[in-house]
Amino acid sequence: MISPQKKIEFQPYMPFFCYGGLILIAFLALNVLAKDLKSNQKKRESANTDGDYLYPDLKVGIIMPAYNEEQNIGSTLSQMPNNISDKMEVIVIDDGSQDKTVEIAQQYSTTIIRHPVNKGNGAAIQTGLDYCRDNNFEIVIIIDSDGQHEPRYIRHFIKPIVEEGYDYVIGNRFRYHYNMRIIKKVLSRIMSALLSIVLGQKISDPTMGFRSLSKRVVNLSYFESDYSITLEMLFKIVPYFKTCEIPVKINERLYGQSFIKLKKYFYKTLFSFIKYFLFPKVYRFTVHMLRRDLRRKVHLMFKT
Repeated sequence: MISPQKKIEFQPYMPFFCYGGLILIAFLALNVLAKDLKSNQKKRESANTDGDYLYPDLKVGIIMPAYNEEQNIGSTLSQMPNNISDKMEVIVIDDGSQDKTVEIAQQYSTTIIRHPVNKGNGAAIQTGLDYCRDNNFEIVIIIDSDGQHEPRYIRHFIKPIVEEGYDYVIGNRFRYHYNMRIIKKVLSRIMSALLSIVLGQKISDPTMGFRSLSKRVVNLSYFESDYSITLEMLFKIVPYFKTCEIPVKINERLYGQSFIKLKKYFYKTLFSFIKYFLFPKVYRFTVHMLRRDLRRKVHLMFKT
């Protein structure tokens, strides 16, 4: 005798587990898809096999000052996107390196300019700006060679200049989490507040070296600092040219040491403020007053 099949009873909680399982599977599938899209986007940004450029015919100069960066420069150069423009040029300014910085840079598509001796980060940037000015570049981007600045942000530094009419674009690392010593972060915030008041525009990250300049700024501005050129740029550019900030993520330096020393940088900031901002204003005011006084005397002379 065949026993009748047992009737399966569905418990009230079984549909909940079924729906929960489907939701979990859908979530995992979407997560995998998002990662795949992100990976493909990074590949498109870093590789260009079909000649599709974001800004074709735009002459872009990437200035990369380097001093004894043999352990970092190769990684930075390998991440350079080649879908920006067919006329993008990476210009490595070797500031008297005594290691294999130049040899490594020569392995990539770069223009190398060498200083026979170490002159300082500011002097290296000036050399790069002179080269870009002489060769009629339309946009200039300054990026560190130590691996802290990610080349994938280059297109973000170009867009405000090309599409929105800005002349000067500054990176802002504080929009994201950035591991910095408390004392250094506090001083940076204080400096940011003071500079924002003095310059009349919000400056969130005054020491950030990741920046871009329009052709107009490069042609009309000349700099002389060997050390604190980022501050000189703020005082000479921000009051006279349209400026904006963009958020960027900054990596930790893996090898070597930063050239910035806190105490020295404080004194350089004070010196830069007096020399590049306060003194020019006093000079222009004095000249204006003298001219007005001279005009008054000449007027009285002819009147009598």
